[in-house]
Amino acid sequence: MNIPDVVGITGVICYQIAYAGLQLGRFQQDDLRYIGLNLLGPACLLYSLVFDFNLAALITQVLWLGITVLGLVQTMRARRRRIPRFDQRCMNNE
Repeated sequence: MNIPDVVGITGVICYQIAYAGLQLGRFQQDDLRYIGLNLLGPACLLYSLVFDFNLAALITQVLWLGITVLGLVQTMRARRRRIPRFDQRCMNNE
């Protein structure tokens, strides 16, 4: 087994941990661990595809990464909206 295979298998493991965590209630959709695993998984598989190309797998991984990045952006925006902002009146009433 070579390094690209090990990296690719690591990516598959990331996918499986993310999916199992979501299904078993360990992760939520907006959990950064879940999102991180969904970023790392396709990144590892894309690396392995450089050495053993497969067009269908490439398309799948690129789409998976893109959708995950959109989810990350949406999660970050939602978290910013939930964080209470202190205005000047609050800071003066310390």
